[in-house]
Amino acid sequence: METRLRQLIEANKENNREKWALEWKKAGKKVIGFMSSYVPEEVIWAAGMLPWRITGTWQSGHIPHARAYRTDSSCAYCNHVMESVLSGELSFLDGIVTTDTDQDLLRTIEVLEYLQKAPFFHCLHIPFFESERTLHFLSDEIRRMMAGLESISGEKIQDESLWDAIHSFNRMRHLLTDLYGLRKRDNPPLSGAEALGITTAAGIMPKDVFNDELEALLPYLEERKADLRSIHPRILIASEKLDHPGYLEIVEESCLVVMDDMDTGSRYFDRNVDTGLKDPAYALAKRNLGRHGSPRMADWDIQFDQVMKWIKEYRVNGVISLPLSWCYPQIMHLPFFSRRLKEAGIPHISVNREYQLANEGQLRTRIGAFIEMLG
Repeated sequence: METRLRQLIEANKENNREKWALEWKKAGKKVIGFMSSYVPEEVIWAAGMLPWRITGTWQSGHIPHARAYRTDSSCAYCNHVMESVLSGELSFLDGIVTTDTDQDLLRTIEVLEYLQKAPFFHCLHIPFFESERTLHFLSDEIRRMMAGLESISGEKIQDESLWDAIHSFNRMRHLLTDLYGLRKRDNPPLSGAEALGITTAAGIMPKDVFNDELEALLPYLEERKADLRSIHPRILIASEKLDHPGYLEIVEESCLVVMDDMDTGSRYFDRNVDTGLKDPAYALAKRNLGRHGSPRMADWDIQFDQVMKWIKEYRVNGVISLPLSWCYPQIMHLPFFSRRLKEAGIPHISVNREYQLANEGQLRTRIGAFIEMLG
């Protein structure tokens, strides 16, 4: 079972992540890449296509293709995604879907669409807060996305198939919630880096396959004795677009990451879709706007309250923010977040990072000093 677990943890590594998409293509089916956790993957799945989270190249910061269209002072995730697309690494994609939760995402998809790097592009507008008006607006946006996908699939997405997809994705969220529950233990059965490997695997694997794998592994994880360097202090990581587990491995050289506030982690599966509602598009909209949001959303107080709940539940001793360079929503959010943590008496440090693993020495020095202070 350990080998099976390791395969799941490493599914999103660069030499593995295209496996599922290529197998899907060999079966004569389409693959749609998505670049935001606000994309309702259920719609893609209901259309008979594979939703596949686009992870940019993890190679060095040398991204010559992307730099022809984007400056260094722009989102590094988007830069590395563009490099992967322009270099031909993602030529198997039949479409790319994103949202305007970050203007860099919008600019990226506009360039790729202009260059005709995929047969299909779509961008959803995500309202900044939840209200009855915005829920109906987002429902219409989801229906518009459905119509776009129907144009390339040749088949209409029925509400019944969308509800079936929602049930599959709710099962995934339930399983990942159970997985994260194990991290509340004094001696958790997996590290933060391993947990990130599993949540990013969920974004690239067919959901039925992922669900079966994780469900089979949970009993093993219940009894697993993880090889952890340290179990104290207990840390919560806050970041956006962090999909490289190497960053958490550096943090965990002297502590343990027991929880995260990340769109590639807890926020990816937070809150199920309400299957008691009549309209599946409205139910998806309500899940997206009602869950713990990204820094771009206009509910910072609600977001902070959720982080404080996690700090108590997971007995967190300190918070480490790892903002992505030039990720403006998170940079704008940090002063508020830092001030509220200080008022609550929670130790906090913020260390900027690149998208690819870089500047390890600087990270070790600053994080190590913070951990010493906690100790």
